[in-house]
Amino acid sequence: MENSRVFLKPVVDLEATGSKIKFLRKSSGFSVHDLQNIFGFEYPQAIYAWEQGKNIPSIDNLLVLSTLFSCRVEEIVQVQNIEIEIKGHEEAEPCESSKFKKIA
Repeated sequence: MENSRVFLKPVVDLEATGSKIKFLRKSSGFSVHDLQNIFGFEYPQAIYAWEQGKNIPSIDNLLVLSTLFSCRVEEIVQVQNIEIEIKGHEEAEPCESSKFKKIA
């Protein structure tokens, strides 16, 4: 008998993330030009691309946005879960922090 289980794979929803960035920018009182200056971009196209869901900011830029908007990165990045069936996979033991040595 083959073992199988379902895994919910989180993936970034680019369009929803872009909408969230635009909403947070506007509600925080920043213009696209303000963000362009803060990030040191020569042109505002990168910000428009984020807001339109064409691209996602780098991790460094997400950290800056979370500081500007006074929120966590997890509130900016919108995620959807995709159901993946894993066949023939044995159940793994859950991680226990006591199994790891603390490095000073």
